[in-house]
Amino acid sequence: MLWLYRFLTGYIETEISGDVAETAINLCAKNGITLWNVKRRDKKLRAKMTVRDFRFMPSVLKKSGIRIHILNKYGFPFVAARYKRRWGIPVGAIIFFCFLEIMSHFIWTVEVNGNGNVPAYEITEACAEMGIREGTPKSAIDPQSAKQKLLLKLDSLAWASFNIEGCRLTVDVTEAIQKAEDNSAPTNLKASHDGVITKIDITSGNCVVKVGDTVGKGDLLVSGAIERENSTRFVHSSGSITARIEKEIKVEAYYEQEITVRTEKTRRKSVLLVFGIKIPLFLGKENYEYESSLKVKQAEFYGQKLPLRLYTGYFEETGRKTVKYTEKELKNQLETLLKEAAEVENLSDFEVKNREYDEINGGICLKALVSAESDIAAPEILLFNAGN
Repeated sequence: MLWLYRFLTGYIETEISGDVAETAINLCAKNGITLWNVKRRDKKLRAKMTVRDFRFMPSVLKKSGIRIHILNKYGFPFVAARYKRRWGIPVGAIIFFCFLEIMSHFIWTVEVNGNGNVPAYEITEACAEMGIREGTPKSAIDPQSAKQKLLLKLDSLAWASFNIEGCRLTVDVTEAIQKAEDNSAPTNLKASHDGVITKIDITSGNCVVKVGDTVGKGDLLVSGAIERENSTRFVHSSGSITARIEKEIKVEAYYEQEITVRTEKTRRKSVLLVFGIKIPLFLGKENYEYESSLKVKQAEFYGQKLPLRLYTGYFEETGRKTVKYTEKELKNQLETLLKEAAEVENLSDFEVKNREYDEINGGICLKALVSAESDIAAPEILLFNAGN
């Protein structure tokens, strides 16, 4: 702490010269004057001392023939004297600390902890609808009431807690456990498509088919009625039955197509978000087709998030261009469209058994008969007469 004391009281760097400069060291030691960082420069000495000790030097060195000169001044007294006429600095400091004092009564950031499947933005948006956001006075937040309102707004949450730590509001949540499938209603499993059964994996119910059987759409696969010797028990049938099915897929493509191309012209626009208030840093709006992306920068101070974000949007201008395809190129495009259509139909590892290309006005139509494995077990509520 010695350096802090010297800084607050002020110290100077001096140059001591004379016939025997070392004599000054002995005189200072005899009179209780502390010197440090003593260095020789030819026949002169350089040393540092406090302002208080320097005031006694003229009397100590009197009639010794030794002279002392000030080289540099350090410490708070000299800094204050240098800026004593600049009122902007103390006034600015006062305004700054008053601003911090006022802002300490508001929420700076809202953070969510404990969420997994529920997005954090969904929870913060629900809080904002309740009037709890960045810039909200801390005195306006009732944690117990806010907790109840949030749970009523979001059925996906089972528990919530609002904790205010300094200027940070932490929303701790626990997600609700999803309700299991209702297995109380007795059901059958029927075929959703014609096919040949290749795999059976039933966990409940009475399976009435076997691997290799050919079934039609609507045929019974698993019965929810299990016959006993003296009674019949009704259950909720569950499981999967995989079958090899055939399906026709139809896709079309045209020789002339309009596609979107980038013009390599990119514009950047930013918005500053301060305590939930959006401050646009641009003028005008975009009147052209574009592809956009967004980057967000969160201001932090020593690891603590501040209520200051910069949203930067990048707008890449696009245009429309007419492209002409050859027959070969169009057929390759149709094959890609066929794969995409099969994925939509959940047909994995499909095999094309037959292709038919038909000319249409300005293009080609592909009709493909595909064969693939698919789960064809569809549940159906079991209807029965309880009086029989």
